[in-house]
Amino acid sequence: MKTMKWAFLASALMMIAMPLAAAAQETPEQVAERYLSTMKARNWAANAALVHPEELDSIKAAFVDVARSDTSTAGLRALFNVSTARELEALSPVQVYERFVASTVGQQAEMTQFLASATFKVLGHVAEGDSVYVVYRVSATGAGGPMTQVTVMSLRRSGAGWKTRLTDELRGTIAALHAQAAQRRAERAAPPRPAPLPAPPVVPPRP
Repeated sequence: MKTMKWAFLASALMMIAMPLAAAAQETPEQVAERYLSTMKARNWAANAALVHPEELDSIKAAFVDVARSDTSTAGLRALFNVSTARELEALSPVQVYERFVASTVGQQAEMTQFLASATFKVLGHVAEGDSVYVVYRVSATGAGGPMTQVTVMSLRRSGAGWKTRLTDELRGTIAALHAQAAQRRAERAAPPRPAPLPAPPVVPPRP
């Protein structure tokens, strides 16, 4: 009898907890608002935590690909504060994204000014399969004066919640990085070109 009582209580608690857990899940709009808030605050660690894990994996893979194909370390030190491809591989995808954004977006004076004046208004979302597209308005003051623009942020499912996708610009950067690495590997694999033949001596015409 006591066992049945405990089983009934456990089932009741589960029924209560399930809707509470569902209610605790953030909406796409709430995730987008947090992402934009962390961007404005230049809190890159919190910003990275809102990016989909597979998107983070893709950006790390692109930079590791380039690092393996290039013997130069200047770029690694400037962007990621590491000296070798092996040290870059040891970083987590979150750390790679965080350091990359901090070293690029975070160091641009114009972007700093833009984010300081920016206000964001999330308007709603459109769902498509396991993705959603959140529409928001950004208003800010830049070098050219006040501006307002409506734009779209892409999110995809991650477990029971939502995470942001990389922007189209960053996806283009990733494709360019892989192409650059492939070109360097092809150049190294190509057979060396034969030395050019010496030019024939120039014989002056007879008088």
